Formats: sequence, C-alpha cells, structure tokens
Amino acid sequence: MKASVEWLKEYSDIDVDTITLGDILTMTGSKVETIDQLGNDIKNVVVGKILEIEKHPDADKLVVTKVDVGGEKLQIVTGANNIKVGDIVPIAKDGAQLPGGVKIKTGKLRGIDSCGMMCSIGELNLSLADYPDQIEHGIMILDKSLEKELGKDIVEVLELKEDIIDFEITSNRPDCLSIEGLGRETSASLNKPFKNPRKNIDELKVENKNELEGLKVDITAPDLCYRYVARIVKNVKIAPSPKWLVRRLRACGIRSINNIVDITNYVMLEMGQPMHAFDINSIEGKHITVRRAKKGEKITTLDEQERQLDEDDLVIADTKKAVAIAGVMGGLNSEIENNTETVVFESATFYGGNIRKTAKKVGLRTESSSRFEKGLSAENALRAANRAVELVAMLGAGEVVDGKIDVYPTKQKINKIPLDVAKINSLLGTSLSKQEMIEILNKLEIKVENDMVISPYFRMDLEFVADIAEEIGRFYGYDKLDSTLIKADTTLGIRNKEQNIKKKVEEVLVNSGLSEIYTYGFVSQKDLELSNISEEIKKYAITIQNPLSDEYKLMRPTTIPSMMQILAINANKKNQEAKLFDISRNYKNIKQEVENGEVPLQEEILTVGMYGENIDFYTLKGMLENILEAINISHYEIEKETKNNSYHPGRCANVKVGNDIIATLGEVHPEVLDNYMISKRAYLLEANITKLVKYARPNKKYVEVPKFPAVERDIAIIVDEKVEVRTN
Repeated sequence: MKASVEWLKEYSDIDVDTITLGDILTMTGSKVETIDQLGNDIKNVVVGKILEIEKHPDADKLVVTKVDVGGEKLQIVTGANNIKVGDIVPIAKDGAQLPGGVKIKTGKLRGIDSCGMMCSIGELNLSLADYPDQIEHGIMILDKSLEKELGKDIVEVLELKEDIIDFEITSNRPDCLSIEGLGRETSASLNKPFKNPRKNIDELKVENKNELEGLKVDITAPDLCYRYVARIVKNVKIAPSPKWLVRRLRACGIRSINNIVDITNYVMLEMGQPMHAFDINSIEGKHITVRRAKKGEKITTLDEQERQLDEDDLVIADTKKAVAIAGVMGGLNSEIENNTETVVFESATFYGGNIRKTAKKVGLRTESSSRFEKGLSAENALRAANRAVELVAMLGAGEVVDGKIDVYPTKQKINKIPLDVAKINSLLGTSLSKQEMIEILNKLEIKVENDMVISPYFRMDLEFVADIAEEIGRFYGYDKLDSTLIKADTTLGIRNKEQNIKKKVEEVLVNSGLSEIYTYGFVSQKDLELSNISEEIKKYAITIQNPLSDEYKLMRPTTIPSMMQILAINANKKNQEAKLFDISRNYKNIKQEVENGEVPLQEEILTVGMYGENIDFYTLKGMLENILEAINISHYEIEKETKNNSYHPGRCANVKVGNDIIATLGEVHPEVLDNYMISKRAYLLEANITKLVKYARPNKKYVEVPKFPAVERDIAIIVDEKVEVRTN
C-alpha cells in the first residue's frame, strides 16, 4: 500500500521527517518497504519563456532559441518541433540534475553554444496520465499563467515534491489498506490525536429507500454478500479530474481515467472500501440482484477479456445478464462512458474467501479483490458511498439524489474481549497498569467498557486476549520490553499408555530383525485393484479434490497396498529377503462423514510384510504372539479367515479378543503376488494399534511361588477332526 505523506497529514500532525516517520511506523508494526522522495532528484530546473526561435545554420532539424529564465537570457539549441515563441517551458540550466541521474552541462551542438535543455514530461519523470494535454515526445508546454513564475524552481511551481511510503500490509490488517487506517496508525505511533476529516460523513443520516430513481436491489446469496449500498447521481458531467485528485491517485500507483471513475478509486484508497460505478441505463429493468453465477455463465470484463464463471462465483446482475464479477471487476457492458447521465455508486461487502477463489480462477487480481479477500467491514460500506457522492458534489460532477438503498442481511459481529491485565502483562513481560493499557487502546479508537475491550468496526481481527496484548505491546514499544526468562510450570514428560504400547511393539519387531519403513497415506484405484481389496473396503476410500497425481488420488482405506508396493520394490531389486514393518494410519469415510464436514475415521495400524527363505505363516504367528505377550494380552483366540481376498484362503487367520478382531495375518494371495510380479511367497500382518491398547494389561507383577507343590495330571481327550485349535 503506497501512501502520500502529504495525504497522511490530514489525519495526523506529522512533525518528523519522512525517514524518521518510516522508522517509527516500522517499530509499531506498520512495516515500511520503501520510501520515495519525489522531486529530490530534480535540481536546477526552472520555469522559462521562449523569446526567439531561429533556424540552426548548420542543421536542418535543429533550432536556436533564446529563453528568459527570470532576468537571465539563455541560448538553447533544440530539435523539438512543438514549440513557438511565447511558450512557457521547463528549462534545465547548466549543472541541472534530472531523474535517473542525468546531468546537464553547457556544450555545443553543431558549433552553436547551448546553455541548457528544454524538458519533456518524460524527462521530469511525469506521464500523460498526470498531464493529458501534453504530447509524449515533445517539450512540455506549461500554462500561460505561469509566466509570472519565470526563474522559479519547477519542482515548487508544479508541486512535484512528494514523499511516498510503500507499506507491507499483513493479511489480518485490511483496515491499513487505506489512508484512513494508516493515518490512525501514524497518529498513535507519534502519540498525536487522530484527526477524523470524515466526521461529517460518520454523522450523516441518509434515508433508506426500497427504490431510488426506479432502481431496486436484492441479495439472493447473503452468505457471500453481507451488505449492498447504492447511491445515485444524475445529470453527470464526465470530465478530467482536478490536479489534486490526479496527484493523489498517482502517488498511490493509480492512473486517472475520468472524474467519476477516479472518485471510486479515491474512496477505495482513502477509506479502504472498493467501489464500482454503473451507468444506470445499462441495468436492464433497473433491478440489481447479487447472486451466484450460473454454470458456464460468461461476462466480458472492463479489460475486454471474456471470463467464464460457475455456481461458486458471485456476480452483480440485472434482470438479463451479469454486469460485474462481485469484488473483482465490472463488466464492459455497464462501464461509464462520456454520454453517461445517471450513475449508480455501488458500495458492498463480500465474503473474502469467495472473492479470493474467484479472482484466482479467472486470473484477475485487482486492487478491489486484494482488499475484499482479506475481509472488509460491512459497517464501512455506507460511509464510503456517502463519501463518493460528497466528492461528486465537491467536484461539480453531478446532482446527488437524496436517499440510499441499503440491503444489509448479514450484520457484522462486534467482538468483545476481556481486558485481562495479568494475562497481558504475562504475555508481554511488563507490569503495566489497567489505566496505561486503556490509554494505549483509546489512541487506536478501541473502547474499553466494564473491563471489556470492544473492537471497533474496522478491527475485525481483534478476537482474543493475545490480540489485545499485541496492540498494547506495539504502542508501548517493543524496544521497551525487557528480556525475561520464560515463566511456566514445568512438568515431567512421560509416555502415555498408547505410546508405551507402541514402543514395546516396535522393540519386539526390531529385536526380531525387522526394519521400520514409512509409507504415504495416498493410493490409487489401481493399487486397490492389484491388492484384491474388497468392495466393502473400497467404498470407504476418500477421493482427494486436488491430488498430486492419479497415483495419489485416494486416501487409503487399508495399508495393504502400501506394504505390497514396498515388498514389490524389494523383490524386483533382487533382494532375497525382506522383513519390514510400518505403523501408520488408514482413512475411512464411514457414513459419509467427510461430505458433512467431519473428520474421517483414522485407525492406527501396524503392518508387517515379509518374504524370504525360512519365513512362513508360523514365523509371522510367532512374532504376533511375542507382541501380545509383551503387552500382556493373553486371552485371545485365533480363527481361520477365508473371505479376505488379499490373503491365501487356506493360510489366513484373524486374532480376536472377545468379538473384536485385533489382527489379521497370513500368506498373500497368489493372484496378488502375480499382480505385483513377486515370485516368492509373501506374508502380511495387520494389527489395530487402538485395539491392542484397549486390551493391553498393566505390567506383570511378581507372584510368590506357592509353598506347597501343585498336583498335575496329564489328560488326553479325543475330539472331532473339524474342531480348530485355539490357544488358552
């Protein structure tokens, strides 16, 4: 955000030089990027009058002139063809300096002495936007009224001297994307009272009407448009803006177009509220509707580019068409033209997140969208509209129609935060009194009532005690904060039950010769197919809206594909043996929680993958038994599993505690091995960590050996061959 120091002086009594001001504002949180002191690079350039023009004796394209520079007559040779006797022009005298470091000295041109140079607008670092009556490649011809200023410094005469500060504004401070907001910060930083030149606007009462000059306004998307204010000006006179307005726009990096458009830009810079002006005759039916765009709806914006929209975008529309992309840019079909007679000034507030997405989608980030996307105050909309019509009256650009249309369906919430003096001092390491804190806050127009801080309408970023502490710290002075040790209660860090269980599981696996791996939580549909994952499990997979690639399109509902990929890599690289484990999560969309905005079910799973010589089902089973013994789970049963198509139907089992399956283990199905081009038998184990934690028991305690020996008997029982073997 560029700000003219001269403009800031309307809001604060600035009694320091610009460099010092920049340092002070940086220390209070308004970071200064650069300071441009315009006019300082123009020296010894004065106002002159052409007295004579004669042809150069030795050059067809040169002329020899005599110029009056205030009692002194200079001879200057020039090739300009747009000058005549009596013209008032800028003269760079001997020793003059121009922007860019150019220095002018007396010399000879084709044998004739030339004691200086006549300047063009470009050589003075000006543009046609500043002086539209000039020509781009020619000498700058000044107004005849400046004849009385002959010999005076051109910087003073044309008021070219101006200091401009460029600020880096953080995303949480949209109020500082305005001269008004920066003026408030400047006043507080210099400990000066804030002068509010717009007080008459704040106190102005304007009658609200349902219809104005036949115009009606509706909002059908109140979640995206919080407020819409319209004011009307008739008998409009389109003309160039006055120099003071053009100069201020230029200082902030905006070129002048015409008085009506310039007013909307001026209000945006001054108050931080983007505005738009419509020709009322371009609004079909004189009915404005703020609505979501239709799918595939197209609009040609003011830059003459056609943009395609969809239902996620917001538009300003009449009864037949969209006339603007809300918060981004107006449509070419409603622009202000030289024959425009009645203008509608729009001042609205939109949901910032939606404006940001739309601007990015259509590739059009504007001064308006950059402000709206940060979240603007709805309370500022009416002030801005009133200021715009005030400027219209001031410039004589039209007749302001009494009344306004103000549709305000979504009221702005005013935050109230407790003034917790102890907490604030603790955060800052200070010992400020409540009164000192209140005085600092009052400088920022932040009120305190009954020990509650009431955030003003323009400070929606104030939500918590920490925000209040930051404001107090900024203006108390960061340089005054003493270095202190962190004050906090110390606690002994210990592992919880789940962490202890996982640690024991890892120890058992590592001691068994396994290596830990890490896998991504993303898989593709193809991975699920290769691993023979059942349809029942597939339906839980969550599709990622913006995947890195098709290989990472789904959040995995099972960890089997991830482990199989790693086993395949090892097998394909001719590794004779692989013994791996991974503790990570799977993600299941149970009962469509994700679609309803809820977090998906996330289960932490231990996955073991093995292949190699002397590795079989019982190797894996023994390893699982060691894990269960280490965490004291003894009352479990092992049942045959035949329905899991990722495993060999006759070499797979579930481990159950009660009705809960805590683990599944077995040999990988031959079809899955073929899919991954693995030529050896491979084995997998899946164990649910959460359920292991649930059934794990405290550490074993020593029990004294019985004093009397036990009596043991060996009993043999004959059972049917179909009865499966179970532990315990």
